[in-house]
Amino acid sequence: MNRINNPKFFYGWIIAICCFISASSYGFFFSLGVFFKPLQSEFGWSAGLISTIHSLHLTVMILTIPIIGRMTDRYGSKIMFLLSAFFMGLGFFLCGIVRELWQFYLFYLIASLGVGATTALPTSIIQKWFIKKKGLALGIAVSGIGAGPPIAAPLANYLISHYGWRTSYFIIGGLLWAILTLVALAMVDKPEDIGLCPLGEEEFHGGLDGEPQVGYTTTAEETIPLKMAEWITKDAIRTKTFYILSSIWILCALPVHLVMINIVPFAINMGIPKGAAATGLGLIGGMSIVGRLLGGAFSDLFGLKRSLIVAAFFSTAALLWLPFIKTSHMFLIFVVLYGFFYGARVPQIPGLIGNYFGNKNLTEIMGIFWAMAGTGAIIGSLIGGFVYDITGSYVVPFLIAAVCFGLAGALTFFLKTPKPVMGLELGKVSP
Repeated sequence: MNRINNPKFFYGWIIAICCFISASSYGFFFSLGVFFKPLQSEFGWSAGLISTIHSLHLTVMILTIPIIGRMTDRYGSKIMFLLSAFFMGLGFFLCGIVRELWQFYLFYLIASLGVGATTALPTSIIQKWFIKKKGLALGIAVSGIGAGPPIAAPLANYLISHYGWRTSYFIIGGLLWAILTLVALAMVDKPEDIGLCPLGEEEFHGGLDGEPQVGYTTTAEETIPLKMAEWITKDAIRTKTFYILSSIWILCALPVHLVMINIVPFAINMGIPKGAAATGLGLIGGMSIVGRLLGGAFSDLFGLKRSLIVAAFFSTAALLWLPFIKTSHMFLIFVVLYGFFYGARVPQIPGLIGNYFGNKNLTEIMGIFWAMAGTGAIIGSLIGGFVYDITGSYVVPFLIAAVCFGLAGALTFFLKTPKPVMGLELGKVSP
């Protein structure tokens, strides 16, 4: 089949929109807080019991994402998106018939089995479609994760207010099934499957350290072939680059969840009005979407590593300033700056993973990275409250968050293109 280099409309942008929609569906798992009061009123369940459901969800996500990634590389994304639509739709739908706590755990677990398609898949599939403007495309895809909660929470609140919590779960389950099924129908794993080339393939000249350089050539010493080594998982996880990138993602995930959970009580303790504190939390999410989009676009101009370093260090600076905030105006400045820069680093890590390890087993490799990030998220969600209980202050937890971002930025300087192992050559796959 002859491949088309410059179609009038590049289907990859449809894939980017599908990835955005898929990623945004994950926001419905954050709507649990909206259902909290109705569930507590009807069943008398404690806050602790309901809160453990989210921990169960994260645990299921960590365990299943690498498996989903491996299955996607083997069977294709359409099947996995259809399975995700089935599990998420069924799980949320069944939550509407809950009578006992164990049933809620079980049905939420069923819904959680579909999470992998909303996280690892968008960040890997999109990279097979783009060389030029890859950062922007990744930014669009991961913006869905940030856009999901602001969409899901108000929708869930509206449905509960008008139809009750049981009918709301029925509606959300059906909606998720329909949306993800449509995504599956539109999804194409790679441009070659429909006779296209990745966007910018004809302009590409590879640079060192996994940084694609589009539209200009480098010196002879800094140029490597377009056909880079396509790593398989068992070889990729043996490289120094894999462990550095894993550490970076864990160090970034930990402070994000630490801050999101503890920022509102910290602000209230500092004398900031409750309404302003809650608004600030929403602004962090909103600015993170802006950061993801612009951060992705900036990486196309300045490189993924440079963009990640800048985003990590500015996040560190914002968190170091946080303990000195005394007024609502200062708090507003913080949430705008922190939200933007924490969002700006999100597209960079998946982009670097794709550049370093190629597309052959990218979804499985990405799934392993997402699982590690989930581990950092669990630690971050627990450590803030634990340290506060010991010290009686949020200063130490936020200093820990600042140090994590700083270490992530520092480790990025040490990232290098992994050296091929024996039997792995440029353009060839290890047997």
